Amino acid sequence: MCTTPGDHPYAEAYWPPAHLIGYEHGFISQAADMLKALAGQAPLVPLPDFEDAYRTQQVLHAALLAARERRAVDLGELEE
Repeated sequence: MCTTPGDHPYAEAYWPPAHLIGYEHGFISQAADMLKALAGQAPLVPLPDFEDAYRTQQVLHAALLAARERRAVDLGELEE
């Protein structure tokens, strides 16, 4: 189970095993990691960087293009 300590990096900060964690917990965990990084500590999960954001935008652009043109779009087709 993902809420078992050791299976999920943030499980010990939330409810006992087998309890659901919600959508908001992802944001709380990310904010905690950002604050740790600002304090000079290592985050539990690596934080995304601009390269990650750029690649995400490429995938979103390809998805829009695929929907518009009703075909599969390879990321290699996109302009850098």
